[in-house]
Amino acid sequence: MPELSGEQKLRIVLESIIRKVPKEEQCQKYGISEEEFLGWQDQLTKNGGQIFEPGFGSKTTSRRPQVIRKMGPVAKVFLTLSLFANIGLITVAIVLSLNNSSQPPEAQVLSKTVVPLDSPLHSAQPDTDFSSLQPATAEVEKPLVEPLGEIKDLLATGSNTMGQQKNEDLETLLAKPMELPVPQVIPPTNTFIDVSSEVSFLDKIYEGRHVVYILDVGDYVLKGEGAAKRFEQMKDAVLSSIVTLSPNSYFNLVLYWNLRETSALGKTILKANRDNIKYAIDWISGLGSSLEDLKENRNQFVPKELLYSKPLPGVVGPWFGLGVGITFDPDLIFILSGNTPAFPMGAVPKSHFNGLDLSQRSLLNGSSETQFAQPASLLSGLTRQTARKWLVSMEPPGSLPENVLEIEKIAIRRLGLSEEFAQAQSSVSIPWEKVFENFLSSLEVNSQMIPQTNFFLCMPPHIRWPNDLFNTASEFAESSKGVLMEDPKFP
Repeated sequence: MPELSGEQKLRIVLESIIRKVPKEEQCQKYGISEEEFLGWQDQLTKNGGQIFEPGFGSKTTSRRPQVIRKMGPVAKVFLTLSLFANIGLITVAIVLSLNNSSQPPEAQVLSKTVVPLDSPLHSAQPDTDFSSLQPATAEVEKPLVEPLGEIKDLLATGSNTMGQQKNEDLETLLAKPMELPVPQVIPPTNTFIDVSSEVSFLDKIYEGRHVVYILDVGDYVLKGEGAAKRFEQMKDAVLSSIVTLSPNSYFNLVLYWNLRETSALGKTILKANRDNIKYAIDWISGLGSSLEDLKENRNQFVPKELLYSKPLPGVVGPWFGLGVGITFDPDLIFILSGNTPAFPMGAVPKSHFNGLDLSQRSLLNGSSETQFAQPASLLSGLTRQTARKWLVSMEPPGSLPENVLEIEKIAIRRLGLSEEFAQAQSSVSIPWEKVFENFLSSLEVNSQMIPQTNFFLCMPPHIRWPNDLFNTASEFAESSKGVLMEDPKFP
């Protein structure tokens, strides 16, 4: 095995100490004996601390003159030549650095680019023979101290400047971090609109997915001034709303007339698909504008006898139709009613009056009064004047015509004193407050589950519901968050 150098011995010992390799494995790895390894380790332990002693580097330089004195003449010649070569290299480096510093930056760039990579300036061994140079004296060496110091200062400042420049360039290359935005609470937005939960009726949008339309089709809707046109507007309002329903909505159509007559489009609430909407259109369109067509086609679909549930006795008129509509469990109800109190007495069975606390005598008197109503021409002046004053006190200012005779005619018709109006109006006074109480008691849902109910009263000119019927309907509409509208504006 070749002789190991001191540096190799030191690495072998340090490797064993740092990596915690056993001495047996270390000796086997490098082919040395354990005695040699222990000797190197002891020498490192004893003499290794000398490198940390002060003046460790200066002792070697102080001994250099003694070594020179012990050298022979040949060694002295080679040492002198080596010294002169080093001094020459330093001188050339100083001259080149001074020339480069005096040139403009463009010239320095050109001078750097002209020198090829294989130029002798990059070689470690200079081609110039410095052995022919004259020995340098002490006077020559003395001026070299200041340039060397300047070079060191230049190198130190240059390295610092380059380091600062690199840091500045690095900072310019690095992107400055953006400021984090301050989190803010975004208000909720209702960007998604569920069209299946909207119902359009008379140019107004209502919230609901299950809707029931209730239409008054009594004989009285086609009697009176402008009755046919008004009835067509009522039908068009219902049809216009049905055809705009979403396919995901549900609906039903209920027709009612007289006191306790009704018919529905289906036994349950129906999906608003194409077929069911077509059935509703055909049914409403088939009602026609004549009394004969109305009586023939209004009971075309599911009659009250086939419905699952019916209101209790004592619930009549619009409350009967509304009670049937609530049994379908809708979200919305639109009820379009005419002059319900003007039902024909002869077309109503006496069983429909059950639960109203009406005596048999009043019913008989009512029918007889209907048959023998007095003509308007036979009424006394006091009766006409009383009827006129009553009507003026009931109607808001400006709603009645200016002609006194026209006001009297309207008052007589509304009171049922004329023969013409008596044929279409019952003289039996219905206790509408009692009907409303019966209606509330017949509901199978609590007050919070009552659907939103909207009343639209389509009455003849200068005709109104009785006060107790109007007040109870207004109260129910308000409690269900609906509306009651007299004489609605049809498009």
